Amino acid sequence: MHGVRDILRIIVILSLLLGSLYGSDERQYPTLEEYFRQANADKEAVSITQVSRPPEKALSRSQKVILTNIAGAVVIGGWGYAQWGYFTQPFNRKKEGYLEKDTSNGGADKLGHLYSAYLITRLLAPLYEGWGYERNDAALYAALSSAFLTIGVMEFGDGTSPYGFSSEDVVMDSIGIGIGYLWHRYPALARMIDLRVEWVPDFSKLGKDTDFTTDYEHMKHLVAIKASGVAALSETPLKYAELHFGYFGRNFHDNGHPGDYHPIPVEETERYFYIAVGLNLSFILEPAIGGYSKVFNYYQMPYTYLPYNHRL
Repeated sequence: MHGVRDILRIIVILSLLLGSLYGSDERQYPTLEEYFRQANADKEAVSITQVSRPPEKALSRSQKVILTNIAGAVVIGGWGYAQWGYFTQPFNRKKEGYLEKDTSNGGADKLGHLYSAYLITRLLAPLYEGWGYERNDAALYAALSSAFLTIGVMEFGDGTSPYGFSSEDVVMDSIGIGIGYLWHRYPALARMIDLRVEWVPDFSKLGKDTDFTTDYEHMKHLVAIKASGVAALSETPLKYAELHFGYFGRNFHDNGHPGDYHPIPVEETERYFYIAVGLNLSFILEPAIGGYSKVFNYYQMPYTYLPYNHRL
């Protein structure tokens, strides 16, 4: 009996102790149902917090433009060092002329500068517009980027090479930049007129001369006027045709590298102006290949036109 009484005393003492502990807390403890309701609410709050958490900060459009220009400068500088002899000479200048017969390429290199600056502007403008710039602003920033890459990097790079800095190149770059700017700002001009290059490589030199950018002996530069961009002709069968005005030089020297320059007598060199009627491939192929057909706004496919050549 004494054992039982002791056990009962212990139970009573523990009960009083626990009661005093809980009794001192005035909070209301939740029922099991209330506990699970609160747990679900907490879970939803965590989910909302996770969903509303801002994503990691992406590059701004201005940062993208800056990085694009840096990348372009690295590519041009690297190519110039490997192919054109950049940074191998003290800064020097040369007077090269324009389309004269006694120039190194009959002026084809000057049209190459114009076209390159135009192409860079035309490619960057829609890129910048896609990053959120208004059309006019995109055209302006693309023109400034093209000026930086062609005049600021390429021409001053030429000044540290055997080619030398040429003010004539700067003039042609500037013309190309201006045309590219206007063509993007006023789309009606771009729909009607293209600046293009045609290049048919000399396959016997593939692997020997890796600088295709100065292979003027196998290039033609031209302006193409597209009937599809002329309102009066856009609904007629002529919309598939275009008119070309082009220029090219031949037999000037073996290649465009000053170190390998082999002058040819002026009387043996050839310069040609030509007029041609061609096929508007960008318009004809658009239903089949979509936006890829725009390549032919910049590259002239050989053997898709009928030319009349006039030797100058």
